[in-house]
Amino acid sequence: MNIFQLVWRNSFRKKTRFSLTCLSVMIAFFLFSILAGINHALTSNVSSNNQYRLLTSHKISLARSLPLNYQQKISAIAGVDSVSYASWFGGFFKDETNQLAVLAVDHQSYFEMFDEYSMPKWQLEQWKNTRTGLVVGQAIANKYGWKVGDKVPLSSSIWMNREGVFTWQFTVSAIYQNATSASDEKQIFFQHAYFDKSRAYGRNMVSWLTPKVAEQADVDKVSQQIDKLFANSTGATRTTTEQVFIKERVQQFVDMAMVIKLVVIAVFFTLLLIVCNTMMQSNRERLNESAMMKALGFSSRFLITQVYLESFFMLALGALFGCISAQLCLAYVSHLFADFLPGMAIDNVHYLNVISLVFLAATLCSFLPALTLKRLTISNTLGAKA
Repeated sequence: MNIFQLVWRNSFRKKTRFSLTCLSVMIAFFLFSILAGINHALTSNVSSNNQYRLLTSHKISLARSLPLNYQQKISAIAGVDSVSYASWFGGFFKDETNQLAVLAVDHQSYFEMFDEYSMPKWQLEQWKNTRTGLVVGQAIANKYGWKVGDKVPLSSSIWMNREGVFTWQFTVSAIYQNATSASDEKQIFFQHAYFDKSRAYGRNMVSWLTPKVAEQADVDKVSQQIDKLFANSTGATRTTTEQVFIKERVQQFVDMAMVIKLVVIAVFFTLLLIVCNTMMQSNRERLNESAMMKALGFSSRFLITQVYLESFFMLALGALFGCISAQLCLAYVSHLFADFLPGMAIDNVHYLNVISLVFLAATLCSFLPALTLKRLTISNTLGAKA
């Protein structure tokens, strides 16, 4: 009988104890993997955005608008290649339960600057030439069955048109796919020029501007120059990189992630105590057998290796089922929270961390039993039994 057969039989000697310990390990790695998926959602969009795109908004609040003529003034600053702009429309389809992310954007420059939105050129040109045209994400088009040419009414709880109603009539002119993430295919865009002429109030104002900085320019210096230009105006600005803006937008989730992280640390600490106790109890029950094996010529190294492999097998089995359960759970939950927190997924690096944790935990859990086996003397153990 080789060492692997011994590990297998000893592991299942107490089936109830082994199952409960594996269940504890599975829950711990399930929580750890869920946390990794949430952290991926909080950080993935940040790392993928263009580092040369800035976002200029009102200094006090993003809800306050800026004059449209800021575009020309910012364009004159050295180091700025181009400037686009957008306004938040909000919007919903049919009823308020179908909330949508709808933006009014500069139809001349927006999609040239945000080239991650991919669509056929003829559709983009059609949208530019259609006053009431919409650019719709593929996920939204699939959800509502929209096709190019469909007439779509969208309502807003913020903006009323000149006819005195909150429902605006649009035509689907283009459908885009996102080159980096399918979870970002849930936005809708229409022409800011149409929005500006048709809204009942707030004309010639935008929610934010997006300057694109030349690669050789100093991003921080350009940001400071933009804010300095409008420092003494009623519409003072705050300019940051797009990455910083997204980090600030998800800042509200950091405390939640920290709480989950602390919970997982507590769970793992408890897990180590449980597995250590299991291994020490199992080792005490087989102490006479270990002494007999030493008497038959098995070395202490062999017995310690056997204990380590038992710990590793128990932890690896629980970690495997925990990761699989988390993967299935995130696959389901990510669809439900795609609008609220897109990008929930387990990165491949996480599995390397899991493997490292299993090896480390197995070493810690088998340390005390290994020390006992190292100090084990045949005469004292078998003599005391006799």
